[in-house]
Amino acid sequence: MRILFIALLLSGCSALTTPGSSGNQVDLLADAVFTSSIKTVQLYPFKNDVTNVLLPAVVAINEQRLRLEFDDLTSSYQSYTIRITHCNSDWSKSSLANLDFLTEYNSFPVNQYAYSSDTHIPYVHYWFAVPRVKLSGNYVVTAYLDDTTPVFSKRFMVYEKQVQVGSIADVSGASRLSNKQAISLFMQYSKLDVNNPATQFEVNIRQNQRWDNMLVNIPPAFYRDAEKQIEYRVTDEQYMHDGGNEYRYIDLRTILTTTGQHITKVDRTAKPFTAYVDVDKSFEYDRYALHLDFDGTYVIQNYDNSLQYSENYVKTVFTLALDKPLAQPVHLQGKLINNAFSKESEMQYDSARKEYRKELLLKQGWYNYLYIVQDKNDPFRIEGNHFETENSYEVLVYYKSLQPRADLLVGYLQFTKNPH
Repeated sequence: MRILFIALLLSGCSALTTPGSSGNQVDLLADAVFTSSIKTVQLYPFKNDVTNVLLPAVVAINEQRLRLEFDDLTSSYQSYTIRITHCNSDWSKSSLANLDFLTEYNSFPVNQYAYSSDTHIPYVHYWFAVPRVKLSGNYVVTAYLDDTTPVFSKRFMVYEKQVQVGSIADVSGASRLSNKQAISLFMQYSKLDVNNPATQFEVNIRQNQRWDNMLVNIPPAFYRDAEKQIEYRVTDEQYMHDGGNEYRYIDLRTILTTTGQHITKVDRTAKPFTAYVDVDKSFEYDRYALHLDFDGTYVIQNYDNSLQYSENYVKTVFTLALDKPLAQPVHLQGKLINNAFSKESEMQYDSARKEYRKELLLKQGWYNYLYIVQDKNDPFRIEGNHFETENSYEVLVYYKSLQPRADLLVGYLQFTKNPH
């Protein structure tokens, strides 16, 4: 992440479903929250640094320190347990038994918690150290209330450095014509005993920690069997991400007496307070403009009170001015809404005001967000689409092992496209 911005702060798959708290079927392998009382679920590598919350939930197998945090908007402690599921590369449940990837019984109590301090809405804050796993790959932690009712799930990944993977400069220039970002790669797999590299490797690419637009099964361009090398030179737009635009942002770190950046006003007549975000406009026809962002993530922080767990929850109203509604739904997107397309993220159009609106209950902090159109052909119709945009990428290399019979994550690369 950008040093300047950090300094500012320091100053489809087969689903595993079950009935949720509402009685509806929920997908336990999705990155999702299933009940309205659970808020601000974060899973990140724990290194005692406030900026670690910005990082993806990915750790090396020999450096497994993941921290899970969440709030329950109730005034009293409740009993939560965590279970872990091992998944295939496509996030379907694998065939492994629990003891194949864990060293103990698969039910872990959440014993660490604290009550909020002098907040408008009382809540209990919980935190949990994710147990170590024995194998690399995809995993999901699911939290259960009273060990029976699932309330949320979060994905994480554990990788081994068994292949060398690196990026290759895109020299074709073809992606610029359509404002795409092509990621070309090389891979060296001399440490692995591979019978058929064409079928035993799978390479996926994720942009800005989003699951909805992840590119899967990137096709190889060249095999060099003698050197045990593969090159992935992407020329097909099907395997390129849209550049999109830099994320918008709001500052909710202070609400008691002043307002933060891009907050028009705070209504303090009732608790919880209501913060109104500056009216946004479409950037569809604007030129690319650089500004610093967190690539869709957020940081919880409170400038109003120095007490621990004193961050307030704020009703936050987002408004997008548009002369007429689009044919496809418009969604508020970012980690503040779990990067999901759902009823919770969908904006509602007010024809009298000629604007889209969405209200979210957010904890005090600094948030990134975008307005994404639910249209696979033109999702950035509101934000604008630019090849110059700075985006963070993760390359995931899976090895389809025969023993154990699982998709192991044997290579991982994280980097920034167009760093500023």
